[in-house]
Amino acid sequence: MNQHLVVCGINYHFTPLAIREQFCIPDSCIGHALEALKRFPHIKESAILSTCNRTEVYAVVDDVRGGMADIEAFFASVQHVSDHEILKPNFKLLRDDVVLHLLRVAAGLDSMVLGEAQIMAQVKSAHQTALERQAAGPLLDFIFKLALSCGKKVRTETSMGRRAVSVSSAALELARTRLGSLAEKSVVVLGLGKMGQICVKHLLSDGGNGAVVLLNRNQERIAAFLKSKLNNKEKIKSGFDFSERTALAAQADLVIVSTGADEPVLDAKSLAAHRHAGSPEQLIIDISVPRNVEPAVASLEKVSLAHADDLAEIVTRNKAEREAIVFEAESIVYELFEDYHNWLRSQLVVPTIAELREKIEAIRLEQIAKTSTQGEKSEEGSRFEMESISRAIVNQILHHPTVQLKATKDYEILKQQAEALRTLFHLDPLAGGQPAGCRDESRRRLENRNKRGQEIS
Repeated sequence: MNQHLVVCGINYHFTPLAIREQFCIPDSCIGHALEALKRFPHIKESAILSTCNRTEVYAVVDDVRGGMADIEAFFASVQHVSDHEILKPNFKLLRDDVVLHLLRVAAGLDSMVLGEAQIMAQVKSAHQTALERQAAGPLLDFIFKLALSCGKKVRTETSMGRRAVSVSSAALELARTRLGSLAEKSVVVLGLGKMGQICVKHLLSDGGNGAVVLLNRNQERIAAFLKSKLNNKEKIKSGFDFSERTALAAQADLVIVSTGADEPVLDAKSLAAHRHAGSPEQLIIDISVPRNVEPAVASLEKVSLAHADDLAEIVTRNKAEREAIVFEAESIVYELFEDYHNWLRSQLVVPTIAELREKIEAIRLEQIAKTSTQGEKSEEGSRFEMESISRAIVNQILHHPTVQLKATKDYEILKQQAEALRTLFHLDPLAGGQPAGCRDESRRRLENRNKRGQEIS
């Protein structure tokens, strides 16, 4: 059985937020989604990465066309709308391109906001959930670990780590470009998850006298957050019920919405009812996916609405600095990509060499046993000498094929060499990458990985 590495889904490069939010899978549902993927006939390993920028299924399949069809059927089943023809996944990669893509994602190179800090935690969560649900096997386990190592190395060894960019910080940078300094602005933060908390900490660090109003459905989360060490904590206003959100938001200069609701928490009709002629000009930034602010809010007088896709404004700034950071990070990506190829080759070389050595060793021992039986008066010293000489002969015979296999870089040539050895020495064939006599981890073969850059349309 052949194994092919694929990724299929949607991301911000090709798909606007209005469509991405239809494919978004909440963290609480990822495990159930993986269980569904395991039931498809061509999918042998799977992991799901669902963020505000992307929803992607990484998989090992036994047939590319069949596997892609399975993943498309999976996406059709999780959509919130019925127009499957329009909303089919449009991002598909194979083999080496899958690994390069995941490495770049973890490094923050494929995020809308360059170097986005939260993606590392999201990749880690996708990996852990896939392992817990026994959906990820050896191949996905390895490439996700490699991606996490890549992300850590990029942030440790390049200037990207010093930027400490996140969707939250980018949202506030966008707010500053439109409103100026936020130090004296009144701000309402709806939702106090990770992104909301980051927003609050950045707002507090600006100083000034502008109030920062916190609203969350779960009041205990606000109480826990207020116990942490915070600068300028006196700016925080809390103790409000979540049902007061529209009235409070209507009078703020800036509203940051970062909730996990299934429907809008701010709608145009309610917001208009709480605004009046003296209400300030305001900016509402919705960084939730799916969106939690009704799009019609943008039509209200003196109200501007921005969402996750508008953060592209931040991406295009400081182009020269961005290019320098990308160059540093890409060098590390390709360094780790070579580690993947080394591992891939080892999955073929090590079992083949081990089995070849076992085969010849068995022949050697069999011949020694026959010789010992025929020579009844053989002394122990003669047998020891025979052992030494025959072992030396075996090592010499195996030396060149062992060195040649380890030195071969091209995976297809390496596979041909391994198969030739198995044929010549009558070893078990590499059918489906499952040679006999190897440990379970080593028995998995990775075939047809040499065609880099191929994309399925």
